[in-house]
Amino acid sequence: MQNVLVTGGAGFIGSNFVRYLLAAEPGVQIVNLDLLTYAGSLENLNELPDPERHTFVQGNICDRPLVDELLHKHQIDTIVHFAAESHVDRSILDPGSFIQTNIIGTHTLLEACRAYWLVENKATSQEVRFHHISTDEVFGTLAPDEPAFEEDTP
Repeated sequence: MQNVLVTGGAGFIGSNFVRYLLAAEPGVQIVNLDLLTYAGSLENLNELPDPERHTFVQGNICDRPLVDELLHKHQIDTIVHFAAESHVDRSILDPGSFIQTNIIGTHTLLEACRAYWLVENKATSQEVRFHHISTDEVFGTLAPDEPAFEEDTP
């Protein structure tokens, strides 16, 4: 893990991850892609440790040319995907934005990674990773005494 693309990195969880990663991994370069909607704020990125290793890009995960450009320009080997619409009440008022961001946006990222990592760089032995992070609104709730979710958990 050398060049990490963090999506939604100006949100609460994403910005704390950016802060953690900069402090914990001194060799990592971070590109932070965030649209700065209701959930993101540049104020969350104030006083980052070692800010020279952090590049902020305001943009949309659904913008395939932008995602392609970032993958190539920064030689991204890891994506940590936090960007999402959240809050159930908002999904009732505007379900289209949830479909656009949470489904189309995630699909856009996956397809861009597949093209860049598997097709264009097929001769490389570089390890690559795609981590999708979400909330209980996507994965469901888990009580403290329940076992961890597995792939076959209903």
